[in-house]
Amino acid sequence: MLILDATTKSIVVAMSGVAATTNPDFTAAYADNNGTTFTEGANDGALNGTSSVTLVAAPAASTRRTVKTITIENRDTAAVTLTVSYNNNGTLRTIVKVTLQVGDTWTTDGAYDTTGSLKTIVGTVAVSSISNGTQGQVLIAGASVPAWGSITGGTF
Repeated sequence: MLILDATTKSIVVAMSGVAATTNPDFTAAYADNNGTTFTEGANDGALNGTSSVTLVAAPAASTRRTVKTITIENRDTAAVTLTVSYNNNGTLRTIVKVTLQVGDTWTTDGAYDTTGSLKTIVGTVAVSSISNGTQGQVLIAGASVPAWGSITGGTF
């Protein structure tokens, strides 16, 4: 969830280059609260190459705008790289920089492939040594591995 609490704050996006054939589409849903009135709203449209596009505009004075969700779908015939930013009076703070393959969708909940499956980030780790630990644990020296991670292959 993102909160816009001033008339100078908005959510914008820019592509790193022009689309090959079709600019990505976006939708955004939000709610405004001025202390007495609660109003829901939505925006939709298409990105515009490298020009910054406002996904969620700044709220009116004395109003908090709660961004519920943002969705951007790559409808192009090539991968696109997007930078979604929090714009505070012209100062951009990156929320996410993501490359979407053809048909992928980025949302404030994550990135999804063309089948609707949540995409995950897989990286590599340089390891200086691996040894047997106690109670089936594997000790890895020189690396940080999340507790929920797993290692496959090799002989332990």
